Amino acid sequence: MLHRLLVILSVCYITIAFFSVQIVSAQIAFAQEEKQNTNTGNNTRNNTATKTENKTKTNNNTYQRSNLTIDGPLPLIEQQASDIEHYLPGSEIKKLLVGPDDLITLMKTSTTSNSKGVVIFLPDWLQSATSSKAINFLRNTLPDHGWTTLSIHPPQKPTNYPSVSEKNTQRVEENKKSLQEYKDKLSQIMISVMETMQNYPGIFIMVAEGENAAILIDLYQNNQQAQIPLPSAFILLSAHMLTVEDNTVLAQNLANSELPILDLFLRLDHPETIYNATLRQSFANKQMKVFYRQKQLINSSPGYYPQQQLLTEINGWLKSIGW
Repeated sequence: MLHRLLVILSVCYITIAFFSVQIVSAQIAFAQEEKQNTNTGNNTRNNTATKTENKTKTNNNTYQRSNLTIDGPLPLIEQQASDIEHYLPGSEIKKLLVGPDDLITLMKTSTTSNSKGVVIFLPDWLQSATSSKAINFLRNTLPDHGWTTLSIHPPQKPTNYPSVSEKNTQRVEENKKSLQEYKDKLSQIMISVMETMQNYPGIFIMVAEGENAAILIDLYQNNQQAQIPLPSAFILLSAHMLTVEDNTVLAQNLANSELPILDLFLRLDHPETIYNATLRQSFANKQMKVFYRQKQLINSSPGYYPQQQLLTEINGWLKSIGW
């Protein structure tokens, strides 16, 4: 009997001990969870406060920055002029006065004892006096062949050309107005350049590129008012305009001009140059223009003239017309 009582008391003790351990474990787990929730809440409140503070700072900074004046980038033509003056030798840079403004040109004198004359280069719109590759190559190479070279930093491209107006008549009028303003400025430049270069012996050859080639031949053809001294010969590189009407005017001026003209363009060239090459040749044939030669050069990279072939074509053509 006593033995049985001891067994029962042992079982009760073990059971009570087991449940006590479970209760203590549950209390510890609950306490840890409470602590974790408390820390999480504190972190959330801290993060919210930090975000609010950062947002306030951002808003304050935005308000302060809005009062600042930020200058825009310089016009491309001014950037190019600055680069020329910074990177090129001062001995090559020759500034001419055109009205109230200075015109940057790059000059190299003939390196031979027999000076043939002066070659003046006018790059296309948006190009500098050292562009394109073809003009830069010629201005550096021709002095070794007896020519003094002068490369002009071209004026700023007309801002509203070609016009995007809906009506054709309005587009034509706006294009005419934009080009006339540009022509007036270019004519002043050419008068200043030609007057300056009169001190150099020999003939004058004009080499112009793209739209500037087309505009310059228009100035030569309608020269009653501008009175620009004419060169002895005119070489066009990829001449074109950006509208049908202006390309037709280019072909007419080219055919009616009394200047000897070499019309060079590329197999991979500006689409308007290639498309209107036949038109230019047709107008020249119709007017029986004797001193006109059109030649397409083969190139592998769009817009890049093969240098040695370009030099050969120019020298050969000049010899064929007596120079």
